[in-house]
Amino acid sequence: MGFRNFFAAAADFFFPPLCLLCRAFLTAPHETYFCRPCSEALPLISGPLCPRCGMPFVSQEGADHLCSRCIGKAPAFDTARAVGIYAGAMKQAIHLFKYNSRSLLAAPLGTVLAQQGRGLLEHEHDVIMPVPLHARRIRQRGFNQSLVLARQVGKLWGVAVAAEGLERTRWTDPQTMLPERQRLRNVRDAFSCRATAVEKKSILLVDDVYTSGSTVNECAKVLKRNGARRVDVLTLARTL
Repeated sequence: MGFRNFFAAAADFFFPPLCLLCRAFLTAPHETYFCRPCSEALPLISGPLCPRCGMPFVSQEGADHLCSRCIGKAPAFDTARAVGIYAGAMKQAIHLFKYNSRSLLAAPLGTVLAQQGRGLLEHEHDVIMPVPLHARRIRQRGFNQSLVLARQVGKLWGVAVAAEGLERTRWTDPQTMLPERQRLRNVRDAFSCRATAVEKKSILLVDDVYTSGSTVNECAKVLKRNGARRVDVLTLARTL
């Protein structure tokens, strides 16, 4: 046993690792960040779902098919997929990470997004871009959670991350506080990008939660307008 493994084993013996959600001791070999009950409580999405926006249908019967919203008006992005439903342990983990500055959750949540997301998207991407925050919001929160997740995905997938490829140019109210119609107006013309950074590229847009889709759709419009060949969206969770 090398020194590094020895000291790691000693640290685990005297200071056993805890589940990042429920704080229970991690005892099984496969338990790295979450205990087995918390891992199993993460509500992952399975089909059938809308092949465009990724919305899962209530009925578990039948094949994938377009939802009424995408039939009525196709979104600007090509596909959107979420790993899980924004509820239960998934919602708790995102809240702790996003609002309680639980930085230890960055790696495990980014890993979950990268590992589960690889099987959700069919296309290769030239670059990964996080949904940007306004500078004022970053000062309030201290970090952009979407950038942290994007970097972990980029690291595990071997894809470059363009942290400044997309910019939020004006302040917007939190989307979660607004009715759906106001969300569209809230983010309209709120983003910009440099054409040289996106032209003819296939882009993966990363965010933490997909709610109405207004934010990622507005980002996709800007990217496509500046010459992006394809824009896919990957999020940790989505609301139903």
